Amino acid sequence: MRKIKRYLLTLLIVFIFAISGCSGKTRGGFDAFTEQLFLAWVASPLDANFLVKDAEAFGFDELEVEPLSFSKEEHEAHNRYLEEVLEELRGFNYKKLDAERKLTYRVLEDYLESELAYADFYHYATPLGSYLGYQARLPLLLSEYHFYTKRDIENYFAYLETAETSFRNILAFEKEKAANGFGMNDRQIEGIIKQCRDFLSPKDNFLLSVFESKLRDLDYLSLDEKNLLTKEHRDLIENKFLPAYEFLANELETLKGRAKNNRGLAHFERGREYYQLLFREATGTKMEVPEAYAYLERKFSESFSRMQGILLKRPDLLRAFSALKIFPDKSYEEIYSFFAENCAADFPGIGAVEVRIENIHASLEENSSPAMYFLSPIDAEVTEVIYVNGTLFRERSAYAFFTLAHESIPGHLLQHTVLKNGPLPKIRKLLGYSGYAEGWATYAETYVGKYLEMDQDLLALYHLNDELTYVALCLADIGINYHGWSLAEFEDFIGGYFSMSASEVEDLYYRLIEVASNYLEYYFGYYQLLDLKEKFFKKAAKHGLDSDYHFHEFYLQTGPAPFYILEEEIDRYLKSRSNSAFF
Repeated sequence: MRKIKRYLLTLLIVFIFAISGCSGKTRGGFDAFTEQLFLAWVASPLDANFLVKDAEAFGFDELEVEPLSFSKEEHEAHNRYLEEVLEELRGFNYKKLDAERKLTYRVLEDYLESELAYADFYHYATPLGSYLGYQARLPLLLSEYHFYTKRDIENYFAYLETAETSFRNILAFEKEKAANGFGMNDRQIEGIIKQCRDFLSPKDNFLLSVFESKLRDLDYLSLDEKNLLTKEHRDLIENKFLPAYEFLANELETLKGRAKNNRGLAHFERGREYYQLLFREATGTKMEVPEAYAYLERKFSESFSRMQGILLKRPDLLRAFSALKIFPDKSYEEIYSFFAENCAADFPGIGAVEVRIENIHASLEENSSPAMYFLSPIDAEVTEVIYVNGTLFRERSAYAFFTLAHESIPGHLLQHTVLKNGPLPKIRKLLGYSGYAEGWATYAETYVGKYLEMDQDLLALYHLNDELTYVALCLADIGINYHGWSLAEFEDFIGGYFSMSASEVEDLYYRLIEVASNYLEYYFGYYQLLDLKEKFFKKAAKHGLDSDYHFHEFYLQTGPAPFYILEEEIDRYLKSRSNSAFF
């Protein structure tokens, strides 16, 4: 269930702290410490390729492609390493650091503590999945692999060549998990197999045309070199990469019937404890899960009351919101331009940004997210990339409009661009907090409606319907994975909110088991952000900083962090803004 990023990083066993640079535990020593962490935690060419453009400047060009591997020894060594890093961090005198470094200290301490909390849960990790698994995301990651240099092409080829070894190692881990009572249920296995088969089904894999298109734009290659590389690429795809997926699909069949638990995490030994860790990581809160469940119930009740209020006043809207259309004839790029123009007064500016928005390949649509934004390198301005699920977007124009806001401006693209161009240390730009990011992007979806010249009650009803749907799924997620609901108990719960067939209920039940805590990133993060905004404005009024722009600036410039740390930073931001000559 853990984030896919964890399976793209090669576990680091040895780390040199550069003690000479940290002599005396000075501010300069703290900066050297965080810089060394940044360099050490970028552990594979794939990580480096998406993080920076100039790999050589950071020494990342020396990284080698290695197959994914899983072993108890590596897991334990990695945790010992993290304990050493945490001890080194705590060796600095926190009180002597300035405010910016104190923030970095607290975020890094929280991150390390969260990682170390998983030390005793080795067999709970799930690198595969039909929806968010490594094998499902790998083709899209490779399709966006940047060919800045010839070395990048070599590394890309190496990922194609080592895919089967990675899958073999993952399968060995899954067999070990099954032997210890943590095997995947058959429904999840079947979903992964189907994803592999869908990927294998087209006659010509989409990576072939993507690669050839990229080569055409590379001026550091001769025509002969491009022709040779194209031939080599086709050979690797047809004889290495696609057979790796065939191998994975076939071998997964042998794992069927081994699961000892066909229900949620709660039915594993210490499963509730593990879910609490997932919940904290997904949401950026220190709440206990039972408290969070009650919190979500209150939010659901409040939103339902608002929806009732609108419908009592405007019953005609009940039919209208389900057929809502927004810019049905505009292209993705035109909608993006609409956001860029209208958001300028409410959000920090990021200048003119070139954006490429395209449909996910048909062979990946069924097992892909509705849309995804690829983080751009932190050391360069490049074309920003967003993939969308064209089938969903064609059928639902309102959904397309708000989802593009989620992924672009003022959502993920804006958030990441402000972060990468800002002054935060590089280690802060590496550490992700999903509740912070997805809470912001969900907030962005609801915010952009103010720019539309249409019935605002209708828009409110549309968003409240979405909100209630996803909060019900969040409650169900907790019910299944923390409280241990059976399929029958889940059916009783979900039947109170949705009209679904028995097969649809079963599919959803197993989806919530497979992606435990995923929905909470979005709507629990969203509610935490709204709570934070309310606290911000209670204090901001005294400083004359009462516009949404100031909250947005505070949130984005403070950077990814758990919400309790963001709240601690409000006073510092308001004080700095109050003392500014511009306000």
